[in-house]
Amino acid sequence: MIRGSRLALAGAFAVAAGTLAVSFPAMAGSLPFGVVHRIPLADGTPVAALAFAADGKLAYAAVGDQLRSFDVATGAPEGVMKAPGRVVDLAIAPDGGSLYAAVGGPARVLILSAHPLRIRSSIAIRGEAPSGLLYEPREHAIYVESRAGRSVARVDSGDGKTVATARLRGDLAQMAGDGRGTLYVANTATDAIDVIATGTMTSTGSIPTAGCQAPTGLDLDPVGRRLFVACGNGTALVIDTDMGFAFQQLAIQKGTALRTVFAFHPGGPGGPGGWKGGAFIAGDGPVLDSIRMNAFISYASGGSMPLPGRATALAVSPAAGQLWIAVAPRSGKVGGGDAAGRSSQPAGVEILALGSRGGTP
Repeated sequence: MIRGSRLALAGAFAVAAGTLAVSFPAMAGSLPFGVVHRIPLADGTPVAALAFAADGKLAYAAVGDQLRSFDVATGAPEGVMKAPGRVVDLAIAPDGGSLYAAVGGPARVLILSAHPLRIRSSIAIRGEAPSGLLYEPREHAIYVESRAGRSVARVDSGDGKTVATARLRGDLAQMAGDGRGTLYVANTATDAIDVIATGTMTSTGSIPTAGCQAPTGLDLDPVGRRLFVACGNGTALVIDTDMGFAFQQLAIQKGTALRTVFAFHPGGPGGPGGWKGGAFIAGDGPVLDSIRMNAFISYASGGSMPLPGRATALAVSPAAGQLWIAVAPRSGKVGGGDAAGRSSQPAGVEILALGSRGGTP
């Protein structure tokens, strides 16, 4: 149930929430993906964000102050563009025409042509440096999160003006929006999901995450209106946003900085296993976890895959039938060097392209 202005739901659903299914099945099952490409990044700079073109033919990576594009079919580099600062997150328009990039300093959002990569306009963001980005085409809105400023700003995607800013308390993590006036923000400090009415950018309360500590990963099934929440204590929740409570709980890895992505038919139309939908979770833990959608009211652990490092970004494309994961060394070190500063061993930073064929890392 949602705290605050939706407390009227509490009486109706407090008992129901306690009686709905909570399960911790073994991590069994078969992922709809296997490794098809391993793309090493020789300079050792971790990838901050990944995104796919709408048609699934190109993928984009934010690497320091660069934006890089790759051919999804082959994994080959396509292009590189230097940004005016460190890029912290990416979003793409569904029509594939525009790519959006949040730059940490100077704080701004770049609007770029997706192919070839070229800056079309730059929007200055007032306040603290951004940490997250979400584009909602149906609302003509760009949402810019700032963990340092504990805020989320709504920016008009047409004229670039800041419409309003929501001020929140706590430690903000991944965002998700339904495109119909509601924004959800994972809050690790309060162990809850903050809920924002986007028309006014005001808080309407929060969804408590019972059994979940330090939620960071968050994504939404916009049709079934289910939120998938990844929590640091080894728990994943499936939340019914209409009712405002978690109706299913699944076991995942323990970890921090977990991120979640969701897609219908994630292995592509007619992909292996016939997945109706899937949420995928990765962070600084040792594996990629998955949640398989059997129906809008039925979810199960969909299997896991060991990772060769900590995941720093991930993105999924049903059109391509691929999931890309950027990994970096868990130690945070990217290799030694000689007296001249030259690297003496592989950096260990790479992108794993997972598709409908292949094996394991």
